[in-house]
Parts: sequence; structure tokens; C-alpha cells
Amino acid sequence: MGKWMGPLPDRCDFCGEALKNRFVDGKTVYGPWGILCQNCHKAIGVGLGLGKGQMYDLKTLEKIRG
Repeated sequence: MGKWMGPLPDRCDFCGEALKNRFVDGKTVYGPWGILCQNCHKAIGVGLGLGKGQMYDLKTLEKIRG
């Protein structure tokens, strides 16, 4: 599948909350990409897939979807 290769994220770039089990590296409805918690991804993310975003497991850093 794929693995997260960047620094280990710990907080959502938009709400500032600590990440829990999963995070999304994704595009937002505002244009910029960021590290999103699941709640922010539901609210302002544009989805998962090519050109949209990828979801990762926070513990293993393995890509789950996208």
C-alpha cells in the first residue's frame, strides 16, 4: 500500500487537536493541503484518492485508504 515518510504528525493543522488513531494528509475545500484529524477531514476535506488525500494509521504509519 504505502507508508507515511514525513515527520510523525501529532496535531491537526486546522483545529489543533491531538491526533488519535488515524490522520489524513489531504486537500481542503479552502485549497491548501494539511494534516487533518478525522473530524476536520469530514468537515473540510475533499475526499480520499489521487489528488484528494490519503488516510494513515497513526501507530504503524501505513496508508489505509486514498
